[in-house]
Amino acid sequence: MRPRSPDYWADPGRFTALDVVDPLPEGVDDVVAVVQGLLVYDTVDAPFYGVELSPAQADAIHERDTARLLATARELDPRALTESRPPAARVGARCHAFSRVTVAFLRHLGVPARARCGFGTYFRPGWFEDHWVAEYWDDAEARWVLVDAQLDATWQRRIAFTGDPMRITPAEFVTAGHAWRAWRRGELDADRCGLSAIDEHGAFWIAGNLRLDLAALNKVEMLPWDVWGAHWEPGQQPTEELLTLFDAVAELTVAPDEHLPELRERYEADPRLRMDGTVFSVARGRFETVR
Repeated sequence: MRPRSPDYWADPGRFTALDVVDPLPEGVDDVVAVVQGLLVYDTVDAPFYGVELSPAQADAIHERDTARLLATARELDPRALTESRPPAARVGARCHAFSRVTVAFLRHLGVPARARCGFGTYFRPGWFEDHWVAEYWDDAEARWVLVDAQLDATWQRRIAFTGDPMRITPAEFVTAGHAWRAWRRGELDADRCGLSAIDEHGAFWIAGNLRLDLAALNKVEMLPWDVWGAHWEPGQQPTEELLTLFDAVAELTVAPDEHLPELRERYEADPRLRMDGTVFSVARGRFETVR
């Protein structure tokens, strides 16, 4: 019998509620195929896919709401969502969108699913790259399974990925909470955690992903570059208060099913962790109101 906790993640949140009239496939593999036929990773549009996204397509990476993202996809190409679009007709996206759209479709089908923020180890050997994946509850196996919808055949070939994107292992994707605890135990070099594309790494990045992961587990899936609440800047040192705070958050996020009531209460009650409707978009360099 399914534990009660996964059912919380079967219902949509504010950014994953859909008004979909198109029939959707019921299998997770088919859902991932639909997502891959809708989205294209914007920064590798030319080198990976041989296309150049329009400004409107590229700007879609800043869309937080899945329903609005799908509306943009329909505006670009009116065919049914389940019909794969050529890369030139897809919506620009990053890893978080691939994960969030996957989660939205699965929740729409009644499958417990959640977006997870952490670090992928398969992009640059020896490094922990900022990344998001989706996690869904497999009733047959009675466990959560990680899936990376970003890793289509093109990505797998380009990064020489030899695993199974439908069965990502804990060694291939490390959640922010697990990375934080490993760093605090001295088992992980924080200077190898971050985003090599902008040459930025450090413990502050682990903390930022931990804050994002906590919000996502509360069904508030934000953009990777959204900053609010507790954090510290590159080059700064965390205070003991911040270390204690993120120690507590990591404890909750590494076992969200066991700590679901506490995880939800901590997020809602602590203004240092709750997204209150205003964030600083690092990518755009401005404060934004979240609708």
